[in-house]
Amino acid sequence: MSCGPLCASAPPFAVKALRRNRCPHGRVPLARRVCPACGRAVPREYAEAPGRAIVVVGEREAGKSTWISAAVRQFETGEAALAGLSVHLLGESSRNRYADLGTPTTEPLLMSIRSVSAKPSVLALYELPEDDCPPDVMATAAGVVRVIDPVRLPGVRTLFGLEPQLPRPLPWTHHAPTAMTVSKLDLIRDMFTDGSPLRRPSPQDRGHVESDSLDVHHEVEAWLARWGGIGTPSGHRCFALSAVDGQRVAEPLLWLLSQLRATRA
Repeated sequence: MSCGPLCASAPPFAVKALRRNRCPHGRVPLARRVCPACGRAVPREYAEAPGRAIVVVGEREAGKSTWISAAVRQFETGEAALAGLSVHLLGESSRNRYADLGTPTTEPLLMSIRSVSAKPSVLALYELPEDDCPPDVMATAAGVVRVIDPVRLPGVRTLFGLEPQLPRPLPWTHHAPTAMTVSKLDLIRDMFTDGSPLRRPSPQDRGHVESDSLDVHHEVEAWLARWGGIGTPSGHRCFALSAVDGQRVAEPLLWLLSQLRATRA
């Protein structure tokens, strides 16, 4: 929380420091709550509900911002909304952040995802490059979405006649559920046969469908092994999506929500 104007430039303080609803200086505090690290106002929903940090990582130009924008649209007006889910950006800072996702920042996007059958789930989405991911953020992550640019993988580059690139080891480790997400599916769709789950319609309008998710997982995991250049951590699930045409964009987040028991199946 924050002191009132009579306390001048006093630093923020924890709620437990209140004494008879007074700040440590004996005055009435401001009603809003602020982050003790950066001093910015914390939306009421985030302060009162159990928030979870979701870290979105990937190489530069992998499509992280594009995916976040497309996923939010799916929850607002797309197939995920038909499943009874909706998203609300929390606070002016997050709304401004969503309007300018292309600008690099470590500030999270705060959102509340609501379901007709569960309490609202408050998420903080951190978008970070793989080679500059703070260990403290990874340590507190409840889930990870690793966005993978297929054009950077050795097998795909060979098929496209591009020069090979040496894979780089990840500078961090984590133990949270991880959505290994191949982006830019529209560029590689011709590689998949007609019977591939990546060519059939997504059941996003029913929320997370485990059977379909497992079909996609096994298909994408096999292709990642064939293409090479990337490892998979324990507790992962593989996805592929196209933010350009909206194909399967909500599925990584739907799966993480199911893993966190934030929505009911």
